[in-house]
Amino acid sequence: MRSFLFFISLCFLFLSSCEPKKPSSILLTSEEMKELILLDSVQLIDVRSVEAFREGHLKGAQNLIYDEDFIEKINQLDKTKPVAVYCRTGRRSEKCSKILKKAGFEQIYQLKDGLSQWKYKDELIIDTLSQY
Repeated sequence: MRSFLFFISLCFLFLSSCEPKKPSSILLTSEEMKELILLDSVQLIDVRSVEAFREGHLKGAQNLIYDEDFIEKINQLDKTKPVAVYCRTGRRSEKCSKILKKAGFEQIYQLKDGLSQWKYKDELIIDTLSQY
């Protein structure tokens, strides 16, 4: 009986000492993201393909494609500044947010449900150049 109580006590102590897991990013609505990108200090990252980026992206966004070189690309960003990341639906940007967190970025924002839910479609920048 003593060993059982000791085991229960240890389990309780262990579970109560665990910190809750922090999310990798803060989800923002279109309105909140629009406000955030007005700040000079935010690094805005579009993780979609080049083709999708050319079809329409947020003003001031950098196109850092989510691929095997993504970690190398984000290492060129300033880890002390906030980062806002988006894609088409939010799935890719969620994966990228986790990578950014592991890389040491602390202020990470993500557009909830991606550009598919962006309310200001008339403000998207469309590249008319066929190649960069």
